[in-house]
Amino acid sequence: MKNKDRYPDNWNEIALRVKIKANWTCAKCQLECIPNGADFRTEIMGRSLRAQLTLTVHHSDYDPSNNHPSNLIPLCSACHLYMHRGRRKNISPGQLKLDLGV
Repeated sequence: MKNKDRYPDNWNEIALRVKIKANWTCAKCQLECIPNGADFRTEIMGRSLRAQLTLTVHHSDYDPSNNHPSNLIPLCSACHLYMHRGRRKNISPGQLKLDLGV
């Protein structure tokens, strides 16, 4: 992943705090997402549905090194990808993996 070094070592903890504070709900579309570690089986719900119900954390200034709480927005996967549409440095699946805690 090309921008991994721009994220702090404790990114997963930072993102988790944002998601918990948002009650696992997308700030843009209000979709209720699946909490990390919830007992949802990928085989049962399918990878596509699980991906749709994954909450990510978006940097409003598009700078992954700026982790001030006011810069972090909880977004579902679809809304997060929408926010990055048309940008030269578009979000990569690897960056979403960082938010998934994978």
